Amino acid sequence: MLKNLEDNKELLQFNAEGKTPSEIWTEACVACKVAVEEYVAKHGEPLYCGFANVKITPAKGRFVKFLKDVDVGSLGYKGGWRVSYYDMMDDHNMAGTQSMDIKEEGCQAFASVLKKYGIDAYMESRAD
Repeated sequence: MLKNLEDNKELLQFNAEGKTPSEIWTEACVACKVAVEEYVAKHGEPLYCGFANVKITPAKGRFVKFLKDVDVGSLGYKGGWRVSYYDMMDDHNMAGTQSMDIKEEGCQAFASVLKKYGIDAYMESRAD
């Protein structure tokens, strides 16, 4: 599967050519919020506390430049660009949750949208 993604990366990046970084950001944030809402509707709010974010590697390209320009994210641990769950959720009612499960679900959905456009991104989390 990973080899297949690498083989098609150029084609995936072509998908992003018609999209502005702002449109990709909006689509990814909506996916994050929808995933969180669906998870909470099905499972409630698990009490295991933690943090989650999406790491984009390498920290360059049109999308990362856009994030830097609008002051979203920061340098990731050991490289890459890190986008916090809190940045994705904005003023959503679940933005302040402490549940690591919910944050992981939202960040996974956000990263999936970026991958669709050929951006190397993955979810990271850690317990509190």
